[in-house]
Amino acid sequence: MKIKSPSCILMMLLLIFVSCSEKYEINVGESGIFAIHNASTRVVGEETLIRVFTEEGTEVTSESVIYVNGEEIQDNSFVANETGFYEVVAKYFNLESTQLFVEYQDGSQTNYRKRVLVEDYTGTWCGWCPRVAEGMKLVGDISEDIVFVAIHRAPVGTADPYNYTNAESLEQLINTPGYPKGFINRINQWEFPEPFNIDQVLAYTQGSNPRLGLALNSSVSNNKINVDVKVGFAKDFQNLKLVVQVLENGLVWPQVNYTEYYDGLNPVENYVHDYTLRTTLTDILGDEIPNAESRLDNTWVKSIAYDIPDFIEDVSQVDIVAFVVDESGEVVNVRKSSLGENQEFEMQ
Repeated sequence: MKIKSPSCILMMLLLIFVSCSEKYEINVGESGIFAIHNASTRVVGEETLIRVFTEEGTEVTSESVIYVNGEEIQDNSFVANETGFYEVVAKYFNLESTQLFVEYQDGSQTNYRKRVLVEDYTGTWCGWCPRVAEGMKLVGDISEDIVFVAIHRAPVGTADPYNYTNAESLEQLINTPGYPKGFINRINQWEFPEPFNIDQVLAYTQGSNPRLGLALNSSVSNNKINVDVKVGFAKDFQNLKLVVQVLENGLVWPQVNYTEYYDGLNPVENYVHDYTLRTTLTDILGDEIPNAESRLDNTWVKSIAYDIPDFIEDVSQVDIVAFVVDESGEVVNVRKSSLGENQEFEMQ
């Protein structure tokens, strides 16, 4: 539910008028709430934790009333003692969240932790790009289940020291011109303005379990990165692909800024560019996972060796991201790892 007062509507019109020279509009005065849970699949007897937020990212859990299957619960958690689906709705004053569902199972099936990929198409030259970065910050403050990748682009007439030139096939896949733009699980566009639609991203952390998990092991030796990506399957899959990428954090370069963020400074001289895509160790649309391997209870491993290029500024700031996409190109699940980390599968 969203509310607009007459004064807010007038303010919106004024903002649209004064900003038309930059082709940018801000929605002012919208308000709603959304709820998230710590896991969409639980075993009977396990606790489900509910948190409630405004659209702007302010937590209002303690001021909200939470209902499970239509009955009010006393705090923001509940435990189910029978298998089945449980409906969760939160209310905050006169605002009501959309429904969430938690599936309680008997523990006989394997469920992997569900994470979500957000790809930010950006550029140091792009004055509106800090808007998407602000949305990413708000999402990251709420959930640890989001993996971010910043894909720097430099169209004709622009320059970017982190320009990723090998993204043409990915741009063709999403078929959405212009920058900035954010995409969720690769093919779902994050709605504008992103900082006021963080619930859209968080909604992808909810819902049915992916039944597929990843674990990354990596090391550095003789100026070479070695990566093993393990993919575990809790059901039969077909026509999957694996994408493995190298990111670098902590890159400092001036950022053009047309937004109100960073106190409206333009440019932001010491802007820190995190999650920066430096290279893709597979095809950017993914390498095929053999159908014979993507079967219930199987684990498939892909090993990759990569010579560290000169353009990597600080190997200690490198992360590895791996994700599996389905036949449509949508992400099934994703995992990030620090370089040198040895991971186990994350279970729910």
